[in-house]
Amino acid sequence: VFRLASGAKLTITDNSDSGDGKITGGYNSGDGGAFYIDYGKLYINGGEISGNKASKGAGIYGTNEDDTYVYINGGKVTGNTASGNGGGIYMNNGYLYVDGGEISGNNAVNGAGIYWASNNKYCLTGGVITGNIATDNGGGVYAADYGKMFLGGTVRITDNTNGNLYLSEKDVNIH
Repeated sequence: VFRLASGAKLTITDNSDSGDGKITGGYNSGDGGAFYIDYGKLYINGGEISGNKASKGAGIYGTNEDDTYVYINGGKVTGNTASGNGGGIYMNNGYLYVDGGEISGNNAVNGAGIYWASNNKYCLTGGVITGNIATDNGGGVYAADYGKMFLGGTVRITDNTNGNLYLSEKDVNIH
């Protein structure tokens, strides 16, 4: 498990000729199977985060409101499994920007692709969220609490099991 804390910044770019660089096989009985981000910044421009397992956020777990950022411009978050919520990505406060790439084939109770816990700011303008499987709600995206979500551009949220977008609270603002 990679832990980004106290202003740490990590950029993942797959420059290999084959384009199949992977971060895979991570396991955490708690939160964050591959990445646990607490006051850090993660930039994903290529490669794959796959086959990771955790209680929450099997691929990526982000927490803490003002200083936690996840930017996805390319690459894949795929095939991750959470025993709780957030198979691909779990955000508990913080900022998530998806402008490209793919979030697919993840499994969780709620929010198999992305689980939004509270007070997050989302900007989904590109990429695809597809083929994720939630046993309860929000196969694609599950918005659990208040916050702001911007949906636009070319983002596609499609073909997810038990809902593409699930809003559980009235205080979620979609722009």
